[in-house]
Formats: sequence, C-alpha cells, structure tokens
Amino acid sequence: MKVYNIKPNTMTNEITEEIDQKLENIYTYILTKKNTYKFNLSHLPEINDYTTNILEAIHFDEIFKELNKKTHNCIYWFELKDEQKCLELNTLLDNNREKLSNQYRVIPPKNKNQDSNVLYVGIRRGGVRKRDQLSNLSGRIVQHLGYYERGSTQGLQLVHWCKGLDFDINLNVVELENLPNDYLNVVEKILSYHLKPLCGRH
Repeated sequence: MKVYNIKPNTMTNEITEEIDQKLENIYTYILTKKNTYKFNLSHLPEINDYTTNILEAIHFDEIFKELNKKTHNCIYWFELKDEQKCLELNTLLDNNREKLSNQYRVIPPKNKNQDSNVLYVGIRRGGVRKRDQLSNLSGRIVQHLGYYERGSTQGLQLVHWCKGLDFDINLNVVELENLPNDYLNVVEKILSYHLKPLCGRH
C-alpha cells in the first residue's frame, strides 16, 4: 500500500491569513469612528409609572439629541473604565436576574466572557419611527436604560437594577451609513469577538 505525504495547503493558509487581516481591519476601523456619550448611573431619573421622558431628562437630553441624528445602521457598546468595574456591574446584573424576571423585564443572557471592560454590544437598523420621529437607535437606548414600558423587549433595563449607583458608563456608537442590513450581524460578531462583552449572546 502506497502512503502519500499530504502537505498543508499553502493557498488555504494564505486565504485564512488574508481574511483574518481584513476582519482585523474592520475592527480597527470601527474603533476609530466611534462617538462616545458619557453618563453616570446615579443620574438615571425615577420612572414614575413611565411618565418620565428620559429624552428630556437632565444629563440625558443632549445625548439623545445626538443619537436622534443617527438614522443609518449603527453598532454600539456599553463600556466601563476598567475590567473590575465592569465585572462588578455584571455581577450585580446576575444577582438581580430572578428579580427582573419576576418583574417581566427581559435582560441579555449570561455568557462565558471575562476580563473585559465592555458590558454589552448591540446593533440597530437605521430608520426613524413615524409615531414620534425618534431614530431607531434612540428608541433602542431608551430600552437599555429601562424607560420603555414593555419589559418583554430585551435590553439592559439599567434603571431597574442599578439606579443610584456610582458607575460611569461610556456608550460608544458607530454609524454605518452604507452598510447593508445583511452585514450588520457580521460586524457585531467581529466587534464582540474582540471586545468580549460580559453579557449577551453574540
């Protein structure tokens, strides 16, 4: 019986390396284009039976004015200043999962990531809501902050479990003006691979 020595396919390796480099370039490009909006969790206002308009609340009104200008596809992520603060916040979220479930507030699932200062990565398709002329991105961030009446829409629901706590948050946003909708999930996968958010399934 003749034995063949099969050598690694050099062309396949070259293609893999080229793809890896292109994916790395996409990640690097996204980081250079981010707009950062800063807020502290202690500034989240009371809900007051959902009559609170977070869009006009002090500390948040200027943020939403800017977010409302972003009407194309977007990718965003919530970031803390270091890994320890992010771990503290994520642990607090995990400790409140049962309580939030009882309140019918749906939050991102657990994952196995660690050693990251990024809590969550998300995407939002572009557009403007007809009923209130709010950008889709602004509407999504309202859900993450916890001021959307329907808790069945998944989000971080921040005001429901960490209101009053002294955590500085950076909300980073990149508007992807010419990116087709079908590529949004790919970009989210690339960013999540590098940033390793501590919650959410990516």
